[in-house]
Amino acid sequence: MLPPFAAIRAFDAAARHLSFKDAAIELGLTPTAISHQIKQLEALCGQPLFIRHTRRVELTPNGLGFAESIGPAIANIAAAFAKLSANPGRRNVTLGAGPIFSARWLVPRLADFWSAHPSIDLRLHHSPLPVWQQMAQFDLAVAWGKGDWPAVRCEPLLRIEVSPVFAPSLLKTPDSLLCTEDLLSLPLLHHRDDKGWRQWFEKAGVMPPVNLPGTIFEDANVLLQAALAGRGIALGILQFVGDELAAGRLLRPFETSLDPEDAYYLIYQENALSSEATAAVRDWLLAGRNRKASTRS
Repeated sequence: MLPPFAAIRAFDAAARHLSFKDAAIELGLTPTAISHQIKQLEALCGQPLFIRHTRRVELTPNGLGFAESIGPAIANIAAAFAKLSANPGRRNVTLGAGPIFSARWLVPRLADFWSAHPSIDLRLHHSPLPVWQQMAQFDLAVAWGKGDWPAVRCEPLLRIEVSPVFAPSLLKTPDSLLCTEDLLSLPLLHHRDDKGWRQWFEKAGVMPPVNLPGTIFEDANVLLQAALAGRGIALGILQFVGDELAAGRLLRPFETSLDPEDAYYLIYQENALSSEATAAVRDWLLAGRNRKASTRS
């Protein structure tokens, strides 16, 4: 007996996220609907697949084994449907990536991609959820982390450096920043938390205060726009703000830079490269590690 596919999809999403709420966001349903589908599946197989805690869920051993078994099958179904619905003579590859990487690294290189692969259509997908939790939706994804995600292949794509940057309009005279301690008197812009700034201050030999003030942004693109508008000083990713620094739209007051432990990785499921188009995009992305962005419009 085959269980309802809706229940399988709900289980797969919940197993990847370990969250009924995040699974509901991915599938466009309510958490209640996800819970109902999983209960239906558990009733059919006669055993629990999740252990429910107050604010989280975890897979039972049998639930984990089931999740690992169906993941590749769902990916194959998605790939088969993409092939079925593709335009004749054209091939589609879905790439998941965060907004800042897409805007600052990928988009400037798209002209080169189209020139090299005119028959491949890239479908770019952005989501507030981590891409490694949504691999059933993607052929390839660019993830930020340590390269230790389960059940996917990981290849290093880009290591970054960050250093303070600000717009000339932030200060009356840009040379008024005489030492790194002066930064503590300026509005700091944080990405998600103050960890990055604390690490940079420590590397620069400055002991930051217990409470490090500033504005916290969830979206790195919005943070960068705030810096360009003169609303504060940010830890700019040097690989992403080269044009702004060269044009003087952003200034870098100190040479001290921070190399985060995390990096950008290209990730994909084991069978993804069986598609020639996906393999071509993978090769192009990895070759881009040493390729500068095109200046063509």
